[in-house]
Amino acid sequence: MSTVVSLRGGLGNQLFQWALAVALSENGHRVVFDTVRLRGDRPLAIAPLLSSFPRLSRPVGLGLVALDKAGLLSRLPGLRVVREPSFGYVSHLGSLLGPRNYLLGYWQSPRYFESAAASIRERVTAFGRSTLTPEGHALLAEVLAAGDVAAVHVRRGDYVTNPVAAAHHGTLGDDYYALATKQLREAGANRFLYFSDDLDWVRANLAQPDDVLVPRTVATEPIGEIALMAACAGRVIANSSFSWWAAWLADASPLSTVAPAQWFADNHADATDLVPSNWIRL
Repeated sequence: MSTVVSLRGGLGNQLFQWALAVALSENGHRVVFDTVRLRGDRPLAIAPLLSSFPRLSRPVGLGLVALDKAGLLSRLPGLRVVREPSFGYVSHLGSLLGPRNYLLGYWQSPRYFESAAASIRERVTAFGRSTLTPEGHALLAEVLAAGDVAAVHVRRGDYVTNPVAAAHHGTLGDDYYALATKQLREAGANRFLYFSDDLDWVRANLAQPDDVLVPRTVATEPIGEIALMAACAGRVIANSSFSWWAAWLADASPLSTVAPAQWFADNHADATDLVPSNWIRL
């Protein structure tokens, strides 16, 4: 079987789509990636992970986008267009696939790639650590040696500045981070590293004097920050696929992962299939 996976969204979303593709590949599909939708502030962020897969040529990808916008994509002979029917795990995805498929969706559930979990963790972790600068490698060594450091991810950016994103996702307040860090401190965390796209806000509103605000200079690519968060003993994550990946990569950790109980501000979708049951929800 041949399956084209269309990549879209930011780093975290791209990782979900790639992970599904890896699982499909290991189950006998010839996977091809279409990257034409990645542009502007959402460029291709996982190129090294695609090195073993073919990609559609840009003209072909643009043609498929044009047909999709015109409502004609599903009329291509021999091609089954599979759109993600809803947020969350689609248990019957296999029954939707034919000999030649074109997948459009975000596929945000680890259940899609359970069969390839070990390989995916290894490859993403290696990719992330390969982007660390000397400063980042020094921090990684320090975190691994200490064993009691927790990462805290604060997502703001478009969650604050974009009205649509703000209404859908919402931003987590001081109370969530206070309760979450208290939970990890009681579990044994003695130091907190803050990762954020707005460190100035974190410094003014959340960080304590002994906390560390991790600068972007620890890595040449954002995936490096995910690798550093994953290396910590515990995590407080935001309602963001960015820190979700850090927590999932960590798998078994000495301390817990704390995630928000309400993932979407508008309750548009149920995140039950996204957040593993062993994570603490606050």
